[in-house]
Amino acid sequence: MKNYLLFTLLAFSIFKVNAQNEIIKERFLTMQQLLLNKKFTASLDYTAEELFTVVPKEQLVATMKATFNNPKMQIVSELPKVLSISEVFRAKDKFYAILDIVGNQKIRILDEKDEALGLDDRLLYALKLKFEQQYGAKNVVFNEKTKFFNVKVAQNIIAISLDGETEWKYVAIDNLQLEVITKLLPAEILTKVLEND
Repeated sequence: MKNYLLFTLLAFSIFKVNAQNEIIKERFLTMQQLLLNKKFTASLDYTAEELFTVVPKEQLVATMKATFNNPKMQIVSELPKVLSISEVFRAKDKFYAILDIVGNQKIRILDEKDEALGLDDRLLYALKLKFEQQYGAKNVVFNEKTKFFNVKVAQNIIAISLDGETEWKYVAIDNLQLEVITKLLPAEILTKVLEND
């Protein structure tokens, strides 16, 4: 009887973790789909409120619109894959989880005649160097034929919830500067992210 009770408790615990991870993943992918559909304001409903203390919501929306609606830049993205989700943990008065994700983007820059630029263009070459610095040289490939950069984006995403059950919101920290990150998240979270890498 004791073993049965222990097994039942273990099975329930595993089921709860799986259900929790599904909610975290589902909400994250919903946010990403809204971004792909260019519903920028709606996507920010899934963004951690902490980010808005550093960058106002209106500024984020304006930046996303300027980037994704730029007629001189073609961006083709696909829904990222969630590779793993850490165990949910509590720090201060909130619950956190770390998602490891990977996604692919294709980016092409057009000139004033709406023709794709090649790597012989200085602007595009500088962009290539920036992408390589940001994502790693092995994650950035330029296709001479199509003139698209193929960029593999691997990121850590922090999921944040007040109750640890629902209403998960997200912030990507990989592209933020350290002084911004330290304003957004408790030190324990940053330690866990570094341990996760």
